[in-house]
Amino acid sequence: MNARRVLPALLMVALITRGGTAAAFAWPDVADRVERGFASSDLSVRRAAARDLPSLGRTRAAPLVRAALEDPDPDVRIAGASAAVRLQMEEAVDAVLPWLGERDGKLKLAACDVARALGRGRATAALARALGDQDPLVRAAAADALASQATPGRPFTPGTGDPVAPLLGKLDDSSPPVRAQVARALARLGDPRAVVPLVGKVQDSVPEVRQAVARALGDLGDLRASQALLLQLRDNVIDVRVEALAALGRLKAPDAIDAIAPLLSDRAPPVRHAALAAMGRIGTPAAVHALAQVLGTAEDATGSLETTPVRQALVLAQSAAIPEMIAVLERRENGNVATSAAWVLGELNARAQVGVVVTAMRKGVLPPPAALRALALAGSEEHVPVVLEFLADPSQLVRAEAIHAAGALLDPARPDGRAVEPLVAALKNPRLVPHERVATIGLLGRSGAPRAAQLLAELTRSKDLPTRIAAIDAIGTLGAAAAVDDALLEQIDDADPTVRLRATSALSLAGGARARDEILLRLSRNDEIDRHAHLAALAGILARTPNDRATEHLGRALEIAVGTERDAVLAALGMSTAPGARARVQALSRSPAPEDRRAVANLLAAHVGDPAARAAALALASDADPFARAAAVGSLGSLATAADVTVLSTLARGQDADVAVNAVAALGRTLARLSRRDLVENALCPLVAHARPYLRANALTGLALTGARCGDGAPERRALASDTDEIVRAAAALAIATTRAAEPDRAREDTRALERCAQADRSPRVAATCRGPLSPPPKATSAVTLYVVPGGAATPRPFAPCAVRHADGLVRIAYTDSRGAVVVPDAPRGPVALLPVNPGQR
Repeated sequence: MNARRVLPALLMVALITRGGTAAAFAWPDVADRVERGFASSDLSVRRAAARDLPSLGRTRAAPLVRAALEDPDPDVRIAGASAAVRLQMEEAVDAVLPWLGERDGKLKLAACDVARALGRGRATAALARALGDQDPLVRAAAADALASQATPGRPFTPGTGDPVAPLLGKLDDSSPPVRAQVARALARLGDPRAVVPLVGKVQDSVPEVRQAVARALGDLGDLRASQALLLQLRDNVIDVRVEALAALGRLKAPDAIDAIAPLLSDRAPPVRHAALAAMGRIGTPAAVHALAQVLGTAEDATGSLETTPVRQALVLAQSAAIPEMIAVLERRENGNVATSAAWVLGELNARAQVGVVVTAMRKGVLPPPAALRALALAGSEEHVPVVLEFLADPSQLVRAEAIHAAGALLDPARPDGRAVEPLVAALKNPRLVPHERVATIGLLGRSGAPRAAQLLAELTRSKDLPTRIAAIDAIGTLGAAAAVDDALLEQIDDADPTVRLRATSALSLAGGARARDEILLRLSRNDEIDRHAHLAALAGILARTPNDRATEHLGRALEIAVGTERDAVLAALGMSTAPGARARVQALSRSPAPEDRRAVANLLAAHVGDPAARAAALALASDADPFARAAAVGSLGSLATAADVTVLSTLARGQDADVAVNAVAALGRTLARLSRRDLVENALCPLVAHARPYLRANALTGLALTGARCGDGAPERRALASDTDEIVRAAAALAIATTRAAEPDRAREDTRALERCAQADRSPRVAATCRGPLSPPPKATSAVTLYVVPGGAATPRPFAPCAVRHADGLVRIAYTDSRGAVVVPDAPRGPVALLPVNPGQR
């Protein structure tokens, strides 16, 4: 599933694609079918049931998994082993280790898979024996699993339970793939005892092994390996040379600069690119200077504003590259070289030094598009006038960069009236193409200047539909300062559904008392209007400008409303900040109707700072309705105090999967909001290895939000290296990258873990998180409404579960109301995604 954002703040449409609900939900009949399948004498039925085990969730699946592991059929046992890994059933390790003595190679490989994912040190002895298996595939799998039997980076005392010693003994295995896997396993363990034996293998007869050894030496981060890696730079196999360069970069080996420099012009592009990256990672002044010498060459895509290998390498050098880039601009190099220097300064967010970019542009050294691109990334409010100068430039490329930079520098939260006249003048420029006109109208909204509102109101009456929509959106961006309610009230009645949708969002963000009163009047007259759109707009307005009349009107409407209208009315009432409205909503937490209690449980998150709302949410956390319980626990993320941490911790460890996931999310937000890092060790750290993937992911994300780590950081590194779920590895990467250990040795372990992930993780999203840079988590929240539409359907699905990953990375389980909607009053500002919601995932 995935989510597509179609409105800036209030409304969001989420589409479930590629298989729709069938792929996303495990219905009760599926669970019953799986359980019946295990009682069948038909082997094909038992095998099919075993493959479906993960969809049941751990509680229901556990006894069936145990039965599958003892089934006489190898395929059923293997499927059971796979299910045990997916469900994080550590007790399965003891059941599968005897398989290592079986004749069936597939069973041995399955046992290694379980030990790799769940062994936690208990399988070391059995796996060490398996290193002597006749089958090289089994030996390689055993080596891979041994690397997961201990915490990466921790030293070991030779003896029982030490996975390093048996691996070192297999560096001379007769099978090249096994030797390569042993090298990779030793790298994952991070034990310094492996460095010297691996150095002895840099000239192995097989290129695959030499390549694996080079990577392992780089991962181990020990400078004793640098001379051996320099020897590999003369290898006759390109892939080996590339891996050796990458390893030298990770080692930050300053003694390698002279040897690497000639390779910057190597005939083989992979070698050139690897040499550039290695220089960047070494990052000394000498390395940066060598990189500066190749700016503007063929490897630098002269004149382009996009990334190039040279620019990427200089960015890898981080702040060490800044003085050299400033020197390049001040030397008045040619425009292509200057373009690259400015690009690097922008990517490095060199705010204190970006003034040199403007100076270089003024002197004609730096082309305006390059200067504007750098200002978009590293500029500040003081550079807004510089950017606005180019909005009417004859060059379409310059105008595009100016529009982009202005959008980056203008912030409606900090009104800037200086932008209005230049933007108005730009709109009169006959050179503007349609998409530039739309973007320029959007900049009027981003200016945050109230005097832009009247012009935007006039543009909402344009005959050109894109212009109208852009003006409506811009008014929403301006917010309450716009004070052009009448213009938006006209648009919410438009025949075009897109216009109504955008006007609804804009009114929710910018509507004032005039719009509030007019909407209430229209609703009371029972006019032929889009009532759901008017109620949705009213919800946003009442969060800013409530009054008793609105409370009374909605209270009366709620008494007679049913179905979808009742949910819309309740949402509007719940978003109001009026004490009377809040009291009415909180009273419904005791309603006999479970649908009301579910809706209220969500809406309580809008009542931040209200002790009565907190009390209502705590009461609903033990409601008879499971959907209401989960929603209430999710809302506690905005309402809970330090006194509630014990309650949330108990719920996080409970059997109710959805409540547990939301409880961990609430713990993460609460501890971050209250700056209580001292409570993280007991509240979140025990959950990092929990059986449920979303729960593990939330615990790790909570670490990132609070800036805390678990002990020496080993649990986070283990999750990053070996967790089977992408969302968990991404959360582990976020936790490590956000809060790298302060102690030098552990900081190096964190860095190596992230570098391994960036190079080797099978998920592009996880690898990108490991590479960084990371954006800070959003601090502001806003109300959003999700409409969940199954793939292939035309309408939202009512009363359905969904898993929502918010912009801060936390996952919450929610349930749609009768409209097929989920109201989230406290969503962190930023993108939202829908995730699979089958029990095996959560």
